[in-house]
Amino acid sequence: MAASGREFQARVGGRASSLLASCTLIVALSFTPWVIGAEAPWAQFAFRAIGLTAFGVVSLNEMRGALARSRWAASATMGCILIVATSGLSAAVSINRGKSLEAMLNLLAIAGLFLTAAIVLRGKKFFRGVALLEVLAAVPVAAVGIAQHFRPDLVPAGNSYPGRALGPFGQPNRLGGYLIALIPLALALSFSIQDRLLRLGLLLAVFAFTLCLVATYSRGAWIGFAVGLLSLAALLTRWPELMPRPVWIGAALVALLAPAILLLPSILSRITPKPSAAPAWNLPIDPEREGSGAMRRAVWSGSVAAFAARPVLGWGIGAFREGYDRSKSDPLKRLEAVGGRTADQAHNYYLETLAERGVLGLAAFLTFVALCAAAGLAAFREGTPDSRLLAAGLLASVAALLVHAALEDNVSLVPHGTLLFANLGLLVAVAPGSKDVPSRRVRWAGAAGVLVAVLGIAVSGLSAMAATTAQDAVKATAVGRLDEATARFAVATRLAPWEELYAAGRGKAAESSARAGRGSAALREAESGYRRAIALNGSDPVTRHELARLYLSHATEFGSAGIASAERELRAALTQNPHYAEIRNDLGVALLAQGDRAGARAEFRAAGEGRPEFVDPLLNLAILAQEDGNIAEATRLVAIAIERNPGSARAARMRESLEVRSGK
Repeated sequence: MAASGREFQARVGGRASSLLASCTLIVALSFTPWVIGAEAPWAQFAFRAIGLTAFGVVSLNEMRGALARSRWAASATMGCILIVATSGLSAAVSINRGKSLEAMLNLLAIAGLFLTAAIVLRGKKFFRGVALLEVLAAVPVAAVGIAQHFRPDLVPAGNSYPGRALGPFGQPNRLGGYLIALIPLALALSFSIQDRLLRLGLLLAVFAFTLCLVATYSRGAWIGFAVGLLSLAALLTRWPELMPRPVWIGAALVALLAPAILLLPSILSRITPKPSAAPAWNLPIDPEREGSGAMRRAVWSGSVAAFAARPVLGWGIGAFREGYDRSKSDPLKRLEAVGGRTADQAHNYYLETLAERGVLGLAAFLTFVALCAAAGLAAFREGTPDSRLLAAGLLASVAALLVHAALEDNVSLVPHGTLLFANLGLLVAVAPGSKDVPSRRVRWAGAAGVLVAVLGIAVSGLSAMAATTAQDAVKATAVGRLDEATARFAVATRLAPWEELYAAGRGKAAESSARAGRGSAALREAESGYRRAIALNGSDPVTRHELARLYLSHATEFGSAGIASAERELRAALTQNPHYAEIRNDLGVALLAQGDRAGARAEFRAAGEGRPEFVDPLLNLAILAQEDGNIAEATRLVAIAIERNPGSARAARMRESLEVRSGK
């Protein structure tokens, strides 16, 4: 068996490159759990800048011919490039190129962190230091979750997960998916470190992580946790010389089992299958009335249908919801229209990847993971004892994340994706084999990587400025400064012309300005904003509806051409989802404005079968009946409307009018 101590101490690329790799990973791993989501645009920009800077430095070294790598690193690098290439192809054909662009920026940043770990990072202290940092960075995350469990008043108001730990993620499944990657790694580090105090500290961290994981009550995360532990146990059992002393095995078992014993009654309650008690939305068409598993199966079915519609490259990286909304079953379309519920994720990373990036994208991801796992297994078989234990912990961490990915989409999130790619990079870095062979790649590939990194940072900066400007626009709208809001949304649209939300926001703000008396110029600006949003994302029936309502509400200004345009937009929206009662009702209004009373009546009747509290279609039918002289029918329809929605002021006025007319 060849010793790899010399390779561990090599400084390929220089000490400065190793320091850069450590710094980028340290910063990214430390703050990403706290800043996910669009609510922190500059934090997202910081993450992208860090990852893309790392991507650029690696590419620059490649261009200069100053980069050396092992055989394993060369193969893994090709796998990473394959992921980026297939994702870029899916983005090129995406039905929402704005979302795909944003997702590609995150992917490139994460790829940069992987490359620094796999190629540039050198030395046992660096490897173990980055792994140890992952554990330390998760300690405050777990502390927040534990505090939320034992102090429910710390959970944000209105949250739909009472009694469950959420952490900074605001969602228990995401917190659980984050923790399961750290527990086997912390255990492996505790077995490899000789310092008793540090080993005890790591076991205390394992206890805290496990207690917080149990408090999430995330069954999918528990499954991933079990697989991670079994993977670690299998590796150590296969090579018993790596086993720690029995006293430390016993301490580890206490750290793992004590939280489960402490919260055993609530665990049993969670794993007992039972349908959801009457949810707040209380809709008989909602699959979740039969339990969360039923909803997952319904979403999986729609995800498979989305993949089948575009099997090669998918709907575009990051554009899952747009593809899903077009492909999901009719009951789920009705649930969206009636209950306002849809899915932003597939509850399965592999199905989501198939829907977004097609079979090519999933094949690229699995190939990449297989190459990195093979490197890790080689390190486990042939490395020094320290490197073998570290490889075991990393392999178990990756296994936990990949199994959990079959039940959630957490790997597509920045914190979880960063953890996965960092650990895969560390597996490649600790793999045995010469790391002193200069790269033979053509230098134009490195130059292309530098260009991508520079452009990515620039686009990320524009995206962050646009998001901040849009937030200011929302604040201006809230206090009634409509002209300012319109102007700020227009600036955001110019900064990030790929984002339909800013264009739609500009349309709404301009329409509000027009209602406040700004006139036809504001109406034309509103029309332009809505049309721009539809051009960027044609999958959203709501934006088409908003444009149609603009035409209908200002028929005098837009004339007959506006009414005809409203009809076209409403029919296109109903083609995407025929169950929106509001859209169908407005189609009836548009047909009535064009003199088609029979068509309008048919649409009003169909719309009246939608949401029970939406009674405008019934009242519109009552008006038609009244115009036809059928007062009895009009009275009956108004009575039904009041029964369904007693608070409808319009229905109350119509009832009074009909009573006066009938002489009551």
